[in-house]
Amino acid sequence: MPKDTEYADLLENLTLQHQQRLSDSLERLESEVVKLVSKAPLKDGNLYDLEWAIAQRKKIRSALEAEYLTEVQDILKGYQGVANNTYKMLGAYGSFNELSPKVIQQLQRLSFQGFEAIGNEYLDVISTEVYQSTLTNRAFNDSIKSIQQTINGVYIQSNDAEAKRLVNIAKNGTAQQSAAAVEKLHALYARDRVGNNLRRYANVYAQDSLMQFDASINTAIGKESGATHWKYYGGTTAGTRSFCRKHDGKTYTNEEIEQIWAGSWAGKSSSDAFIARGGYNCQHHWRPVFN
Repeated sequence: MPKDTEYADLLENLTLQHQQRLSDSLERLESEVVKLVSKAPLKDGNLYDLEWAIAQRKKIRSALEAEYLTEVQDILKGYQGVANNTYKMLGAYGSFNELSPKVIQQLQRLSFQGFEAIGNEYLDVISTEVYQSTLTNRAFNDSIKSIQQTINGVYIQSNDAEAKRLVNIAKNGTAQQSAAAVEKLHALYARDRVGNNLRRYANVYAQDSLMQFDASINTAIGKESGATHWKYYGGTTAGTRSFCRKHDGKTYTNEEIEQIWAGSWAGKSSSDAFIARGGYNCQHHWRPVFN
């Protein structure tokens, strides 16, 4: 049976897989939206037809559902496998009752709603971009680039060979190579500097969704089993918060957790300590300690 540290590695690897799948789906979404906008009526190379612009919202929604939300649904189906691995890991430490399948299904629905909310927010952003670009007779090529950046940020698709090369380095290079490639994309290609794009938020939520799902299962099982002690684990990296670094590998009672997590630190979120753990983008976990 896998121990908790092996289980943590499994979740980390699964997070990376989910993020890659979402990134691939958003590249497909970008292509579909560009195809839609490429059919726009133009006047002297500029957008102008407001009736056409208003009609695109429904088509963009369909594309978002077909590419992004369909992929999300498929990812979330795999959460049952995560639950099964949780049971195997906890079985190495004691006996407990598994959760009702209805609980797993409800947690999957809650995760989907989070992904859906992000998608709806960016549906509004993209649709507004199309309308405003048409209202102001913006140049077609400029509008296309802005829409691409709204979806994928610096990772927008391009026919330019050098831009493609830099995007590949940004995706697959070392941390130093990636940072240099992104900086060059910013400087030479005027790619999204702020980083507010659908890809960024979907990838962040992919990590938080999986970790919160795992936390919910472990917490529910532990409390149903009467656990009074909990181990905080997950390991540390260069980017680990000092708060998590301080508590990594330690075991606390319910009362100690309540007292410690009442404090404040960078990145802390406002939700329950067992679910939020170290805060946003945290890779630590709680494991109930069975008596």
